[in-house]
Amino acid sequence: MSDINGDLFTEQEKQEADTHASLKLTWADIPALLIFCALFVTVFLQFFTRYVLNDSLAWTEEIARYLLILVAFVGAVKCQLVDSHIRLEIIDKLAGRALPRLKIIALTLSAGFFGFAIYSLNELMTKTSYQKMVSLPFPKYYFYGLIMVALGVLVAVHVRQIYVLLRSKP
Repeated sequence: MSDINGDLFTEQEKQEADTHASLKLTWADIPALLIFCALFVTVFLQFFTRYVLNDSLAWTEEIARYLLILVAFVGAVKCQLVDSHIRLEIIDKLAGRALPRLKIIALTLSAGFFGFAIYSLNELMTKTSYQKMVSLPFPKYYFYGLIMVALGVLVAVHVRQIYVLLRSKP
């Protein structure tokens, strides 16, 4: 639907588009970029050795899987920092003045879930501390520890956002 000027977008949609277009790299992007670059190199190495050299490296598939999982969790932290997770915006519009309370509830539930995930990962680490990766001589709990760190940062971001919402409440 267009307005008087013939624009198809509302002012808020224009501001959101400008915000997304002007996103710059920050310190929070560095871990995700490093992990993604490692994933790219690993997958390229897997492709090159399998299809060009016709002798695949066994460890590349396992490491690529772990790096993909890790980049997903680190990416979740980045999305939470800039508030760019997928959500139903109609609920935001319908909530009206109750939106801050709704966000507090959602953040609290999410932080609780991630806290439980951290507890579960800790249990998994202690019970499988003797297991090594299939194709590399590294223990699996290194990988679980990295995911725990990402989830811990995510919980800290949630708690900070809850605090900000509670302080700004009228």
